[in-house]
Amino acid sequence: MSDHYETEPLLELDVPDGVPEAEQAVELIRAWVADGALAVTLNGEAFGPQLEEWGRVLAQIGHHIARAAALSGELGEGHSIEALRKGFDASFPKSELQANGKMSKRVTH
Repeated sequence: MSDHYETEPLLELDVPDGVPEAEQAVELIRAWVADGALAVTLNGEAFGPQLEEWGRVLAQIGHHIARAAALSGELGEGHSIEALRKGFDASFPKSELQANGKMSKRVTH
């Protein structure tokens, strides 16, 4: 274990508003950048074979990112969405999955 981990806790985001009170909620994805590499855990069973649903989730995440960029004054929301699309289109078809991992059990909190 590195000294950094022992001295600094991992920076985790809060559970979104409304989730703890929801009658039904399921976590779909966690993404981290660890030592410069993307590390992802996802609930691959969430939508079964309906991969279009994952596309909708990614689009909604993109809108949240664009809104956050607009609220911080970095770019307008429209320009942010265009930048996201440009990055997605440039990376998605060319990217080779540099992933290794395993199927994990769900954790109940």
